[in-house]
Amino acid sequence: MSMRVSYKKQILFLFFGILIILIFVEIGARVYEQIVGDCFYLNSDATKKLDSEFKKKICQQSDLLKLIDIPVVVYEPNQDLFSIHINSFGFRGKEFSFEKDTNTYRIFMVGGSTTFGSGATSDEKTIPAHLQRKFVEAGYKIEVINAGVGASDSREEAFKIRNLYKKFEPDLFIIYGGWNDSFKKLEESELNIEISRFDEINSKKSFLQLWISENLQNYRTVYVLYPILSHYTIASTLNSDVYLTNAEIWNNRWSLICSENKKDGIDTIILLQPVVGSGKKQLTYDENRHAEYIKGKKTNEQLDVFSQVLPINFCTASFDLRSTFDDEQRAIFYDGGHMNDLGNEIMADTIYEKILPVIKNQLPRTEHD
Repeated sequence: MSMRVSYKKQILFLFFGILIILIFVEIGARVYEQIVGDCFYLNSDATKKLDSEFKKKICQQSDLLKLIDIPVVVYEPNQDLFSIHINSFGFRGKEFSFEKDTNTYRIFMVGGSTTFGSGATSDEKTIPAHLQRKFVEAGYKIEVINAGVGASDSREEAFKIRNLYKKFEPDLFIIYGGWNDSFKKLEESELNIEISRFDEINSKKSFLQLWISENLQNYRTVYVLYPILSHYTIASTLNSDVYLTNAEIWNNRWSLICSENKKDGIDTIILLQPVVGSGKKQLTYDENRHAEYIKGKKTNEQLDVFSQVLPINFCTASFDLRSTFDDEQRAIFYDGGHMNDLGNEIMADTIYEKILPVIKNQLPRTEHD
């Protein structure tokens, strides 16, 4: 009898012990979300000169941006947030005419959140905006449209180029990417127009994942740990064979897009972007911390293999920009790949120097020139 009571006590002690541990872990997760959350921008070396309240507003507006899923994600038109303006066509930046001026060279810069300018302190501090200013200051009549959308990869971007962007009569597509294609197994098939990105992602989740997302929203430990664990789980499935297959899919996708654009009289330039830890940049303490996380996701291994398929057939030009910051000692990255205003400006300068010789003969000059 006493042994049975003792056994019950052990079970109770074990239960309460586990419960106490889970409570402390949950408290830790909530504290982590309050202090760090998903916005590394707040405590980064790259943003330390900015006012703390200003940085909080930069972070908060990311959750306020309204999206349309059609099946690829685009931004809802006509949004005005703290430092972001979405124009009537759903692109970040000022308004422009749907009908292109015959004496204007129109560039669509396509990519993910790094192109969009997540963390940029204004619309004018994004890579596309810096790039347009460079051309205008040099006397060229040119407009650069910021067609960056957060989390988009080559599969989505190819769809948008084919089905959404060509109606604006661009003269050149600049594809700035690689990061969002680097930490997963790429799909060779093109998008199914009858299913949204949200539905497609959910269709690949297990019953347990769906149950957690629907029933444990208030238990924050799962939401803090899951992204970290999932990234490392995915990384464990990546190897040299996967990198090569991904690079083949990535290369074929852009080669086909470039071929199609060429037939339509549109140039296409592919830019392989840097992430923290790319090249030989001397990293700050905070940048090095993010570089270690990137290393665990094997991002740079995949980008290395992407670089080996450059130049891509049928494309007007292809450039590997991962060494752009090799001589820069100042803080640039505030997380794995997003940059501060300085990084965006340096990148735009590099892009300008790379592409100007390629397209210079096609560029109209402003009237006073």
